[in-house]
Amino acid sequence: MSQSLTNSERRYQRSDSKNIPPETKDKSFGKIPSLFYRLRLFFEKLTRSEFWPAWLFYLPLVPYAAYLTIRYRGFGTICAADPGIPLGGLVGESKNEILSNLNSTHVLKFRKILPSENGPVALRRAIEDLSLEYPYILKPDAGQRGAGVKLIRNEEEAVRYLSKTNVGLLIQEYHPGPKEAGVFYYRIPGQPKGKILSITRKTFPVIEGNGEHTLGELVLAHRRFKYQWKVFRERRKDWDRIPELGERIRLAEAGNHCQGTLFTDGADLITETLTDKIDEISRSFRGFYFGRYDIRYRSDDSFKDGKNFGIVELNGITSESTNLYDPAFGILKKYSVLFGQWNLLFRIGWENRKLGTAKTSLYEIVKTLFEYYSADKKIEDRSD
Repeated sequence: MSQSLTNSERRYQRSDSKNIPPETKDKSFGKIPSLFYRLRLFFEKLTRSEFWPAWLFYLPLVPYAAYLTIRYRGFGTICAADPGIPLGGLVGESKNEILSNLNSTHVLKFRKILPSENGPVALRRAIEDLSLEYPYILKPDAGQRGAGVKLIRNEEEAVRYLSKTNVGLLIQEYHPGPKEAGVFYYRIPGQPKGKILSITRKTFPVIEGNGEHTLGELVLAHRRFKYQWKVFRERRKDWDRIPELGERIRLAEAGNHCQGTLFTDGADLITETLTDKIDEISRSFRGFYFGRYDIRYRSDDSFKDGKNFGIVELNGITSESTNLYDPAFGILKKYSVLFGQWNLLFRIGWENRKLGTAKTSLYEIVKTLFEYYSADKKIEDRSD
């Protein structure tokens, strides 16, 4: 499906040949940038908070979370915000179980494949039962930050993917978009209607060839893509190829910031009609009050009318209001969004506790985190 581009999106695709790092100009294909260039990128990223390491960005949240823990009588209060999801979706939650609890035709078709099943046989059966065609999506049933999300275009790619994993998988219908958004929804327990806290537009990284430089050189010359060059280099097998003049190459398929996608605030997409539709879908899931939908849709106008969109995933209490990654947001604005989200999370959990939902113990939280991260899981970190 084609997509018309705005002037800013066209500029977003182009690299500046004047910025080609000197060490790549000799056409030494596949050459990794020099230590000096990588150090320069590292220090430049420190001035752009959207690229900060997670531990650094979230550091100021720690004392505020401690305050909220005291105020709402335990960190486990957050798990009560979504009692319909194990531990509220803190870690290791099943995408299959969550999507199964949403009663909506907007949910893209999916099927879980157990690690104990014969992968190729189970996959063929699922494709037949769901009437899927290529391409489709394969991803871990329990995964974090887009790890292992693959667009499968043929049987050979499916067999290769199955051979590299030992976890439960989700096969899912592919929605071509061409647009994607993160819709953050919440409802205060006892209130008749929920609200959309934020919408994040996702702009996929696409680069335009000039017939002179390799894909790697174009990425390293791009004012934004250069900061995530390692991600793109690991993903692209044609890093050394010289794209033709005007050739557009999409560098990512999964709409995750850490995988290379640009996030910008999409508050203009929030309408009463869309809010009613998201609220209707959310209320079909008993025990869901707080989280983010990842949605693909055809056009802004139809999306605002609550039409022609597909739900890819729903994330629970560890969801982020991802508009905070908007490069246009100053650091104070970002933390205002982040702190406001966490205050809302504790408040909803507290309201559910007052209605009888049990608080999760810190021991159970630590135990679950340890079991998830120490398990012998084979998942390819890099998504498509």
